[in-house]
Amino acid sequence: MNKKGQMHTIEAILALMIIIGIIAFAARSAPQETQIESSIDTQLMLYGEDFLSILDMENETHRSELYDRVNGTFGDFKSNFSDQWNQTNLTERGVFYKLELYNGTNLQNFSAPYGEPPQNAVTVTRLVTLVNTEVEVYEVRLTLWYI
Repeated sequence: MNKKGQMHTIEAILALMIIIGIIAFAARSAPQETQIESSIDTQLMLYGEDFLSILDMENETHRSELYDRVNGTFGDFKSNFSDQWNQTNLTERGVFYKLELYNGTNLQNFSAPYGEPPQNAVTVTRLVTLVNTEVEVYEVRLTLWYI
């Protein structure tokens, strides 16, 4: 029995275990695509929810700007929405939108001013209930994406 040979074998096994441990640690700590995409989707969802929430805040008449726009009080829904959107700096950050209005049977698809959204776009919705002679529920769909 050569004790020197046994020591070289033990050193080789320990070195191999250290190398495998370093590789495993490096592989687990590297950022993964799904985490990045998930954080972008979350950010877009928050932008959309915040934007629709601001439009849906009640004023002194107990109606919201979003309610008035869906109801037609402010005239053309698309142009008013675009004006409000342009007051933000989201377009400068590369965030673009598409707006749709759905009443359960009819989908008003306002053409996206920045083209059609890609498949990985995020859609945020807000329900608006109009109470006139009859009750109508509209779904405002805001689709957001990064370029």
